Parts: sequence; C-alpha cells; structure tokens
Amino acid sequence: MEHSLLDQISKKESELKQECDLACKEAEDLIHDARVKARGQLEEAEKKGAEEALVFMQKGMAELSFQVEEIRKAGEREAADVLSRGEKNVDNAIIRIVEKAR
Repeated sequence: MEHSLLDQISKKESELKQECDLACKEAEDLIHDARVKARGQLEEAEKKGAEEALVFMQKGMAELSFQVEEIRKAGEREAADVLSRGEKNVDNAIIRIVEKAR
C-alpha cells in the first residue's frame, strides 16, 4: 500500500510538473507574442509620427516661404516708392544747390 501511495504521489507530482511546464510555456509564448505585437505597434506609431511630422514641416515651410515672398514683394514696393520719391526730389535738390551756389 505504501509503495502504491508513493507511486501515486510521484505520478501526481509528475503530472503537475508537466502542467506547470505547459503553463509556463504558454505564458512565455503569450509574453513573446505581446512583445512582438507591441514592437510592431511602436514601429507603426513611430512611422506614422514621422510621416505626420514631415507633413507638418512641409506645411510650415510652405507658409514660411509664402510669408518671405510677401515680405520681399513689400520691400521691393517700398524701395520702388522711395526711388520714385527720390527721383522727384532730384530736380528740387539741383535747383536748391544752384541757388545756394550763386
């Protein structure tokens, strides 16, 4: 009877060890799958973030380029206006210089 009881205990221990090993293997597989999935999600998020950042930067650069062009045009208009006013004053300046020189 004792021998049989020890055999039963040993057999049960072996079964429990197999179940435990199987549960550990399943847990390891689940952890591995979760890590692979998380890595994929992270890579996808980084890719999407980089794409969105590029679009944002391109929009910003386009807006900046537009503003620079507007400033350049305004500067050209102002320069043309100053030149025009200056040319109109040349005749008056010459007359004044001649008058002062007499």
